[in-house]
Amino acid sequence: MSASPLEKPDLFVVARILERLWREDAPMLKTRLQVATNVNYDVFRRYVSWMNDKQLLLLETSDDGHERLSLTPRGHEAYRHLVMWINEVVRKQ
Repeated sequence: MSASPLEKPDLFVVARILERLWREDAPMLKTRLQVATNVNYDVFRRYVSWMNDKQLLLLETSDDGHERLSLTPRGHEAYRHLVMWINEVVRKQ
């Protein structure tokens, strides 16, 4: 997957991607995840590449040729920390 590097990720976009994958019981089709997170496809590809480089998600190509994504244990932990941070800092009034 070749996408231009992501310099400053938007943590809310990262959180949306992590959350959607966290809610799934099985690896999710890449295009389905892109639509579910409401992110432009080119931007989405950059986030997936960045998150894959950070070992937050796993990209698999199934026998049918479709790419699917799932969270790694590190991705689960990152999601937990990010939600805690958002709740404590951003949403605190």
